[in-house]
Amino acid sequence: MHYNYSVYNLVIRTTFPCPALLAAPADAEPDVVVVEGEVPRSLDAPVAKEDNWEVEPGRFLWRGGQRAGRFLVDRGCLVTLQRNPECQEELLPFHFQASVLAALLRQRGNLVLHANTVVLPGGDAVALTGVSGAGKSTTLTALLQRGCRMLSDDITVLQFGTEGQIEAIPGISQTHLTKEATLALGIDTDGLAFLPWHRMKAAVPLHDYHTSKSAQLRGLYLLLPTEHASGVTLKQCTGLERFEALLDSIYGPLLPEEHPGLFPLKQVLLEQVPVWRIGRPTEGWSVDQIVEVIING
Repeated sequence: MHYNYSVYNLVIRTTFPCPALLAAPADAEPDVVVVEGEVPRSLDAPVAKEDNWEVEPGRFLWRGGQRAGRFLVDRGCLVTLQRNPECQEELLPFHFQASVLAALLRQRGNLVLHANTVVLPGGDAVALTGVSGAGKSTTLTALLQRGCRMLSDDITVLQFGTEGQIEAIPGISQTHLTKEATLALGIDTDGLAFLPWHRMKAAVPLHDYHTSKSAQLRGLYLLLPTEHASGVTLKQCTGLERFEALLDSIYGPLLPEEHPGLFPLKQVLLEQVPVWRIGRPTEGWSVDQIVEVIING
């Protein structure tokens, strides 16, 4: 059985369901196809690798563990999945929508950030990035409760608009929240499972808040938990800080030989888009304070 989905301006055909993705017509011509078959345990000549992945120009190998399988992403248009004997179906979209999807988007020449993106009431977009646990998903959800619209969770893709502006394109319409975050935000968790393979977070569907239109990027916000801070602070990055913040936000690994055309996009991004650091205490902070800084800052 096959499933067609529309995400990041692509039609993707998979062999397993991905409930977080928007369905595409069954007869739509796919840009990316997922098939099942043999996947090597290692690449022939990886130029970078960690425990779970290896990469070489045009190929990315993701090892999803015993309860999932191995994914081989080939030149941004073909993904081969080899399931392990103990594969659990619900784990396949988890791996695909994070590392595998990011890899195929990179291979297609996109600038991919590890960030959540929302559209503000005025129509411009802001991207939220930061280390794990910084509060990206909680802040995103709080912004939606203040009238913003969602563009993407976790993976943000940037491109040139028709007039040379930097735009973010529509992505995944769900986010992952801890039990504490759902309670603080007043989100009904009936029917939601808090997933042990995702740091005990629940996948919260946000289709009703999602927008299918690209939006001009107004700002990139780096969320930073800061010890001994007395409150939420906002600081605009300048000079080398801007470049370093952008590099920290890129969903890598980024191979120079795969992305010769990205330099103009990164250059214009740094010229057009302000980059901000939001510092917040490790304890005793309010997400409303961060939301106010983003909306009114």
